[in-house]
Amino acid sequence: MSELLQLLTWDTSFFGFKIGRVLPSQLDATSLAAVIELAKRERYQCLYFQADPDDAETVSLAEGAGFHLVDVRIVLEHPFDGRPAPVPRYSIPEDIQLGSPRPEDVPTLEQIAVEIGHTSRFYFDRRFPLDACPRLYRAWLQKAMADDHDTVIVAYLPEGAAGLIACGIDSDRVGTVQLAGVQSGRRGRGVGTALVQGALDWFRAQGAELAKVATQARNVPAQRLYQQMGFFTRRMTLYYHKWMDEQE
Repeated sequence: MSELLQLLTWDTSFFGFKIGRVLPSQLDATSLAAVIELAKRERYQCLYFQADPDDAETVSLAEGAGFHLVDVRIVLEHPFDGRPAPVPRYSIPEDIQLGSPRPEDVPTLEQIAVEIGHTSRFYFDRRFPLDACPRLYRAWLQKAMADDHDTVIVAYLPEGAAGLIACGIDSDRVGTVQLAGVQSGRRGRGVGTALVQGALDWFRAQGAELAKVATQARNVPAQRLYQQMGFFTRRMTLYYHKWMDEQE
């Protein structure tokens, strides 16, 4: 791996073409030219680039070189530092129960995962095959359910599974919300609030010192939910894709 470009082996295997990540968050004309030359030499087909939004030169150079903006990534954090937890704006209805995934609910949970993907950069970049985003989010859910170190919490309404939240925790005791969503048609009933509260309770039980989640700037309902549950914005980045077969 160079200091400029990293091969993403999982993405390359999953999508079936060579994908890399540009490592610096800021680029000048020289480093950008080196990235493009390396990508051409190594026959990459797609590059991901998270740019620093505060650096005007980076943004101008990247867009001039054919990097297309596909997402504005927002990272929010919730510290567990002894401060009183905020009271959710909307109370959690008594008819919502939280539990583990049941085998009979997997098709519904997979459909919720596909719906979550509708705000993702893979959905908005139409150079990816039409089935890529649904396949990716189904795989993401399956991986979370199979991992002994992660947990998937399901919210159940009387009529069945209505939402899910997948959580993990790392060796630094940082908990991460990996995937979260409520089934369309069952939103506005407190399901999201119940799921985030369930995740926070699980993180605390695991000894986490901090919880974090990444979402899209376009996903304002998710941001509002996390903020009213005690999360605050830590940082944002501009997420670009570059397809190497396009003319600059």
